[in-house]
Amino acid sequence: MSSRVHLEFADPTGGLEAERRSRRANRRRLVVFASVFLVVAIVGLIYVFARPAVYESTARLAFVQGAHPATDDATKAGDKPYALRDEVQYLTSRTLLARVWADIEPSPTTPAALRTADPPATLQSMLSANQVAGTDIVFVQARGPEPAFLPVFVDRVVALYRSGLAERYESGSATAAAEAANEAQTLDADVASKRREVDAFRATHNIVSLERDENQVLSEVKGVGVSLNAANEKLVVAEARLGALKAAEAAGQSATRAKDDPTLAALEQEAARIRADLRETSRTFTDEYMNIDPRVRSLRARLADIDEQIGTQRQASRQNALQDAREEVAGARAGVAALRQQLAANQSSVQAFTSRLNEYRALQDQLAHLEQLRQKSADRLTVLEAGERVRMPKVDVVEAAATPQSPSSPAYGRDAALAVLAALLVGLVAMGIVELFNRPPHRPGTVVIPQAWGPAADDSRRVALPSTTYAAELPDATPKAALSAPLPLPRELTTAELDGLLKATDGSLRAALALLLMGLTRNEVVGLRHRDVDRDAGAIHLSGAGERVVALPAPAMAWLPAVSDTADAPLLSASDLDSALLYAAHDAGIDEADEVTPEALRHTYIAFLARQGVRFVELARVVGPLPADRLAAYKALSSGTPTAIDGIERILPVLRGGPR
Repeated sequence: MSSRVHLEFADPTGGLEAERRSRRANRRRLVVFASVFLVVAIVGLIYVFARPAVYESTARLAFVQGAHPATDDATKAGDKPYALRDEVQYLTSRTLLARVWADIEPSPTTPAALRTADPPATLQSMLSANQVAGTDIVFVQARGPEPAFLPVFVDRVVALYRSGLAERYESGSATAAAEAANEAQTLDADVASKRREVDAFRATHNIVSLERDENQVLSEVKGVGVSLNAANEKLVVAEARLGALKAAEAAGQSATRAKDDPTLAALEQEAARIRADLRETSRTFTDEYMNIDPRVRSLRARLADIDEQIGTQRQASRQNALQDAREEVAGARAGVAALRQQLAANQSSVQAFTSRLNEYRALQDQLAHLEQLRQKSADRLTVLEAGERVRMPKVDVVEAAATPQSPSSPAYGRDAALAVLAALLVGLVAMGIVELFNRPPHRPGTVVIPQAWGPAADDSRRVALPSTTYAAELPDATPKAALSAPLPLPRELTTAELDGLLKATDGSLRAALALLLMGLTRNEVVGLRHRDVDRDAGAIHLSGAGERVVALPAPAMAWLPAVSDTADAPLLSASDLDSALLYAAHDAGIDEADEVTPEALRHTYIAFLARQGVRFVELARVVGPLPADRLAAYKALSSGTPTAIDGIERILPVLRGGPR
């Protein structure tokens, strides 16, 4: 048997051509990179070093705040930064720089940059003044291309600012003092006018003072109110006494005390004396003697007469007391009514007077406010008259401006390095773009076989280049066709995992697991009917493409459901077998439980048989037909000489035990 194969041999002439093309490509890359790099680098370096050098000269100034008199308007601590900020702004003002330009214009050191139509504006762009945060230090800085001119410029700015500071404060002092004096005079006139208005209002409406009790109208009304309260209290007491007397009269009791009626008191005293004599006599004599004794009989008659008088007197006292109480209540009511009438009559006048008193208080407040403003104006005028120079800040030069020795910008070294780096990147990008449009056509890989008859049989000339293809008849060639990679096998469960899985199940699910572990497919398990079970023989008859008889171990037979009256009824309720199996795997604590599928259980059984070296012809009779790619994978698991099915163990160890 012979087979025709195509072999590709290396051609030495083609190798030389490829080498020349490679060298030309390298030269092209080098030329493109070098050209772009040099152009960009030269342009960038010219730009960097063509920029003029900028120098800086700085002076440090310390501002000392002027003294302030101890007045209510004394400058607070929070006002100081705002005053210093104003001075910083004046340092860079056009007014000051115009004076500086007039002072330095004739100097021969004046740079050419200042010979413009607006020199003060140019000076203003060169100068900056910045306050150090939280301090009274100000940096005055000048930037420009002329290092010799900068310190002269800064010093002239500082000198003219210090000389103009006193002039500004003195010139403003006279104007401020005049304005303060006019303000004080105006406030004096306003205070006098308001005071006359207040006095006239007080005299017109008879107002003594702002105290309510010191004014006659309010004092009288207050007295009437006090009297009315006392009269109401007296009326309440009188009505209560009258009510008590009426209640005692209705109950037949006397609310009149003996000490309130002298006659009644004398009668009760006499009656008490006679009763005392009778008690004393009863201790000495018997009742029979006392009944016949004239003296005793006289005392008893006298006592009865006195008791009668006491009763009469008590009745009279009660009537008198009721009459007095009625008269007292009537008098109290009359007094309350009179006081209320008087209070009502005075109410309108009280309201009017109260309104006038409030107006008077408002006028007094206005007068007090004007007097306060007048006092502040007087204090301000006193401060201004003391001299503005006292409050003028003092400026000390902490560090004078010096001539710079080196430019502050631009950073030539840094910018030059950036320009070279940019040129490098642009060169690489340009080289990549050129190579993108000069890519060689794609050629498939070749198998290089050195030719024994060629001029270059040495290893150095073995290059894989397009060459002449020769077809040769190789009678002894036994080419081996390349196989595709085997499909990945399902997960194979360990004995411990299978045991835990069976322990976590029961009923129909356990029976389904046992059938899968005997080589049945998922569809075969689901399609089983009661008629397929031969309980006497302990086997299951499967029909279809994988028709076979599977002998079950006794435990697996015990797990099958009981015999049904309907032979065509499904043997197992396995419609949701995948989910139930996943739940059982989680309950059993199996790692990566989602890999535990019906196919994994069947694969575990097939792998169990393959590792024992079962013959694949008989394997298909036990587990049904298998795909060719699976057979190749199981072949790798097999070891040793193929063994007949009767010579190996056909039941997994976990299925040999009893019910769990």
